[in-house]
Amino acid sequence: MVNILVIGAGVMGTAITVPAIDNGHKATIVGTPLDQEMISNIKEKLYHPKLEIYLSETIGKNYDELTQTDIDQSDVIIVGVSSKGINWFIDFIKKFNVQKKEFLIVTKGLFINKNNKLDIFPNKLLKEIDQDIDITAVTGPCKAVELANKNLTNICFINKNLDTAIRLSKLFENDYYIIKTNSDLIGSEVCAALKNIYAIILGYSQIFYYNKEKIFNPESALFSHCLNEMNCIVALMGGSIETVYGLSGLGDLHVTSGTGRNGALGKLLAKNNTYSEIISNELKGETVEGAELMIDIEIHLNTLLSENNLPILKNLLKSICNNQKLDIPWGELNV
Repeated sequence: MVNILVIGAGVMGTAITVPAIDNGHKATIVGTPLDQEMISNIKEKLYHPKLEIYLSETIGKNYDELTQTDIDQSDVIIVGVSSKGINWFIDFIKKFNVQKKEFLIVTKGLFINKNNKLDIFPNKLLKEIDQDIDITAVTGPCKAVELANKNLTNICFINKNLDTAIRLSKLFENDYYIIKTNSDLIGSEVCAALKNIYAIILGYSQIFYYNKEKIFNPESALFSHCLNEMNCIVALMGGSIETVYGLSGLGDLHVTSGTGRNGALGKLLAKNNTYSEIISNELKGETVEGAELMIDIEIHLNTLLSENNLPILKNLLKSICNNQKLDIPWGELNV
């Protein structure tokens, strides 16, 4: 039996504890300042209201209740905050001694490092926490509510040290949570972030071409073109092409475009709405990570566009960052 400590009481950080608990382990879920209501439900009812599931072998704590003893007794620390919460997480965890601790990160995103380059979140944690820690990433097609309800889920654990990824995967893997391991941390994490961006335009294609019945041809072709652009960016950042066409890329893009807020934004854009209108109305208060990522790293994405042929990304940036109507540049894709 191992003790799993989750920082962030959101759906993904909580869902990944379900197979671990079924495997005989225990979990402590620590809420951020935004998770007080969630933690109250876990404390009082062992219930997660967003996932709509009851938990077992789980303790809920508010962030100000976490102690060094909790850290010391944990075998794995899961980074379960949103991408917007990653800086809060770093500031929070630095208050504790986490030397030699193993982290599992489900948070997705990219950031600009001190060398003014695009970089992945695991590198941000390693640099800014500045303690001897080890980080394994979790990527691949996973809708949290499906995992929480024990539906078959096939994802990846990624660590530059493959043996570490394999060892950690054994704590979580069972008959419904199937884990592939690999060492391409850069490629997997870049795919995990990019799929949120490209899911927007795939969501758009699912609605824009609707004509009394569902039309599949445009979306299917566009899916291929999106993967080609993801492949270009992953290669530029030092990742593997193989990763783009595996679970972390193709698989995750498929599930994200079909469900969730990124795809929902695309569907609303297909109705001739602008991003500012949507985010002020239908998606007010929602976190659309693909859109927020583009806004956060717009300058660096524009640099990519100036040096590479990425017409889908170019149009997405115009739509989200310049509030222009979104369209699909078919003439530029079929060359």
